Amino acid sequence: MKTTNILLHIGSIACITMAISFTSCKKKTSDGDVAPTSVDLSTEQDLSNANNDVNSVLRDVEKTFDDSANNNLREESTYATIVRSDVDTSINETKYTKKTVVTYSGTTADDGQTRNGTTIIYHNGSRVNENLMCFVSFSGTKVGGRTITGTKTITQKPSNDAKKWIFDISGSGTITNIDGISMNYSTFRTRTRSGIDTKLNITDDTFAVTGSWEGTNAKGENVSATIVSPLLHTALCKNFREITAGRIDFTNKSKNVTRTVDYGSGGCDGKGIFIQNGKEFTFSFKR
Repeated sequence: MKTTNILLHIGSIACITMAISFTSCKKKTSDGDVAPTSVDLSTEQDLSNANNDVNSVLRDVEKTFDDSANNNLREESTYATIVRSDVDTSINETKYTKKTVVTYSGTTADDGQTRNGTTIIYHNGSRVNENLMCFVSFSGTKVGGRTITGTKTITQKPSNDAKKWIFDISGSGTITNIDGISMNYSTFRTRTRSGIDTKLNITDDTFAVTGSWEGTNAKGENVSATIVSPLLHTALCKNFREITAGRIDFTNKSKNVTRTVDYGSGGCDGKGIFIQNGKEFTFSFKR
């Protein structure tokens, strides 16, 4: 297969993400093959925006939990106010005993994106006891000027392994860009976090993500993405910002086009392979 170099931008995924967008490309390889300089990547770009924004907020949700505290929550945040209270409510036949409201201050978060709006979390249980359950509602939540609406449900599963936490994450919603163009999505993922037995050493932690996504992009086309090999992340690679291994199939159902991104088999090399029509093009993360 022919190989050329294409530069991609890979965004943050702390809970789960797919982030693909072309920023530049070299037109020819050493053997003269021509790279696709005008490939329609709207499916990958729309998926990237939706997943990055939603998962960056889910990362904020995860940061509110503190398993060493009796109340299971903490209040520290440099870019949001976190208020918690006891509740007695049921949502989709699940009972929740606590409510946490994260109100963003409009300042820049640790991922470089400005946060606005409010995220509401209903929850019970704890990660330590492997019974954490959350219902997350995006209430006018904005990341980088893009508006998120919708909900997510997070359900912890027994792992039978002291070194792992396992979570099922499902949800649906809408992402509206700054220019007012919207896309809809629904998703189901499973995220496994390993290395949690050494709580004071995050450098040995890794995330493995499986699952799928589907919806409509900004053009109204039916699109989907399936993780065919688990996406892996490690704290040693830009603090979970880079995918080190795994494989995703992106499909534009309206156009009957499927593309694949292969992130390799591990290592912080910042490289992967974009596969289209039987040809492989190597890419590098934009660091």
